[in-house]
Amino acid sequence: MTAGTQQQQLVADLSREVVARIAPQELPVFRAHSRAYFADQGQVLRGGQGQDEMLGFGVGEAVAFLTPVVLPVMTAVVQYLTVEVTKSARAEGATLIGERVKQLFKRFRPAEATGEYGHAASPPVLTQEQLGQVRQVAFEKALQLKLSAERAGLLADAVVGNLATAAT
Repeated sequence: MTAGTQQQQLVADLSREVVARIAPQELPVFRAHSRAYFADQGQVLRGGQGQDEMLGFGVGEAVAFLTPVVLPVMTAVVQYLTVEVTKSARAEGATLIGERVKQLFKRFRPAEATGEYGHAASPPVLTQEQLGQVRQVAFEKALQLKLSAERAGLLADAVVGNLATAAT
């Protein structure tokens, strides 16, 4: 599986969770919307109708659906988080490499359970500032896609709630 395919799968999985939380009535059409989105991501951003028309939804009906908005919002959030994790990994890289080399020697191996690379097996936790930034990215992207401020806020809160739940 390529990095692009993995990222698309992550976006689809996370988007499905958000849709299930805030618009469960859309789950039956989620797969069709996500396939159309990943086939032509730019179509949504250009405000075009191409794939929506093929799905049987005109412009008026597309506005009523949150799924076509959730997918690009989650794409923006995943891209933001990828950049943040990359920055963090670069900053901690030298230390982590040193620790990894050190753990190759029995004497320095920790007694607790470790993850795949010899680190403690715990998920990364986002700071309150990072969660706020994720909310802002999601909110702004939703507004850019013509969602009302109220619905954009609901969507942004659902995205952050999904992250906060996973991190706690």
